[in-house]
Amino acid sequence: MEKVQTTPVAAELGKKYQIFGSLDLNDKGKVHSTYPSWYFSHMTENLRDEIQRSEYQLDNDLIPRSEVAITKERLAQKKKQLKELDNAIPDIVGKDRDKVANVRDVLGASLADAMFSRDQMKKGLADAATEMKRKTEPCIKLPSEVRQFAEACNVKITKGMATRDGAAKAWKIASRLLGEPSNTEVLRKD
Repeated sequence: MEKVQTTPVAAELGKKYQIFGSLDLNDKGKVHSTYPSWYFSHMTENLRDEIQRSEYQLDNDLIPRSEVAITKERLAQKKKQLKELDNAIPDIVGKDRDKVANVRDVLGASLADAMFSRDQMKKGLADAATEMKRKTEPCIKLPSEVRQFAEACNVKITKGMATRDGAAKAWKIASRLLGEPSNTEVLRKD
């Protein structure tokens, strides 16, 4: 049975989302990656391409006989890994989708306020020390529902607050779940 870490996102619905799957856990069951494996769609596409290439080579006898057994074994492992990646993507619909969209909006507004504007950066008014402090020290207050989502995204919460980088991570994951752009620069004010 696949070992999966689930954390509540919409507690009032009694739902649990799988943000991190078995591919993201170490031997002790702790999350060892910053972002969930399904977040990086290029990894899934590369894996699909490798599987297709291996199947083509096996079907057309392009692999030496001494390597066929090893190739079949690796192909089976890759198919299993692809299935795990596909199953790890949370399926959000209806009210759950609306809640994640709300979390994304709240985080987006907080992140926009915590970033220097483009104009300030062009004029050289952005202070490097302040920028570093915002990135590393908790400065974004998280409402209850947003906090639950951030915890599900493995963001460190201190006294109900997260660092800007932690909030950005949760925003990026929410964006990817909704199929929206996940580059935080779209939040920066002009």
